[in-house]
Amino acid sequence: MASQSEEKDLIGSILSDDEIKLVPSLCKRRKNLSLKSKEFNPEQHVNQQDIHTSNASIISTGQVSQQKQRIFFHTQTSIEIQSQLSSALIQTSEQEICGSAENFQSLDSIEKLQINYKAKKHLTVQPLEYQHTQCQFKSDQSLDGKMQLSQMDLEQICGNQFINRKLQNALDGNDSNQKRLIFCQVEKICVKAAKDMFGNYTVQKLFDVADYDQKFKLYSLLISHILELSKNQYACRVVQKMIEFVKGSPEQIESFFKTLYPHIHQLLNDVNGNYVLLSCFEILDKSTLLFVIPYIEECIAILSKQTYGCRLIQKVLELYPLEITQRILDILISFAYQLCYQEFGNYIIQYLLKSGPQKERLIISQIIKENFEKLSINKFGSNTVEKYIDLMGPSQIIKNLCTKSNDQFVFYNLSIHPFGNYVIKKVLISADPSVHYLRQLLKQHPDLIQQIKNSEFGQRVGLILDTV
Repeated sequence: MASQSEEKDLIGSILSDDEIKLVPSLCKRRKNLSLKSKEFNPEQHVNQQDIHTSNASIISTGQVSQQKQRIFFHTQTSIEIQSQLSSALIQTSEQEICGSAENFQSLDSIEKLQINYKAKKHLTVQPLEYQHTQCQFKSDQSLDGKMQLSQMDLEQICGNQFINRKLQNALDGNDSNQKRLIFCQVEKICVKAAKDMFGNYTVQKLFDVADYDQKFKLYSLLISHILELSKNQYACRVVQKMIEFVKGSPEQIESFFKTLYPHIHQLLNDVNGNYVLLSCFEILDKSTLLFVIPYIEECIAILSKQTYGCRLIQKVLELYPLEITQRILDILISFAYQLCYQEFGNYIIQYLLKSGPQKERLIISQIIKENFEKLSINKFGSNTVEKYIDLMGPSQIIKNLCTKSNDQFVFYNLSIHPFGNYVIKKVLISADPSVHYLRQLLKQHPDLIQQIKNSEFGQRVGLILDTV
């Protein structure tokens, strides 16, 4: 076997004595790193029996160059393994710590490394916006419990959530100087800030905590942009604060409506504008809003399809007597069937079933009974049927459930339906004596009960059937 000195001669003294000694240990540690199986393994490719015992025999057989290449490849691969080992040790520091504590001098160094690793891991999952230096609250920003504001904070009201939270916290404090600084900055950009996703909260906060003179000045700057602000999804909340501000002054209320009046029709046709008008009816005296009702009558079809529009109609019906709202009721009843199927219109029908005049309640009840099955299998229509059962009881619809539709009981069709099963559950949990008739019918058809229990949505109905 060739000695270490002979191997060094053959490869041109590429490795030092210490590096040659390191090769076997590196090869062993290579297994622990789970390198790819196709990579070169010196222990597999260097066969000790292939190396002759004398240089003469090697030269005589013509294998000198082959042996040189083999040893050179051996050492080069070892160097590559050493480089991979260093990289892998850095990436798997925790495993190396647990596996061989002898590589560290003390337990303190291990704990420090673990802390650094955890901190690094935490930063990798933190959102980028949280890492922005301008958005971080530093310890030197708070002195004696007071939040210190910088000029940069005041200039970043629009588009910066964290700055606005900081400003709102400062407004909650007792530092009048900071409140003045914030107000002076908001005053310059009040319209832009009111329409901003985050800035509108700071403007609202000023209407809550500022003194009267500051509120009036801010109100005076915003009122000339009332239509623009009312139609904005963020600024409409600021307009609500403006309405609360003028609430105690008849003169300011009159001035507010004088500015708002030319835009009533546009506000009624806008989802955010509806919110502003709804706030007027909720905050101000109803006698000051009578002039809006004729406009509402003209736009009922549009209002009934909007989030705040349907609430505005309900609020008007709640606040005013029948002689004022009869025209609105007549229009609603004329397309009550369509309202039952609408996403927001069904809430108007539910309100009329609960709190409407007796005449309108009877008309709507009749519509529901005549279209019971169709309404029950509709996402929004099923809401009106459930409200009907809550208020009127199930006695009027039990016969509908026991009749057949498409060669099958209506009860079965609804039980296995994604929306109809809610109606059936509402019927079964009712204490009305008429439900007993339905239960007797079910006992005569145990196969239907089993089919209902085996269906995806009928399982819910089956659980109630087992308990009643």
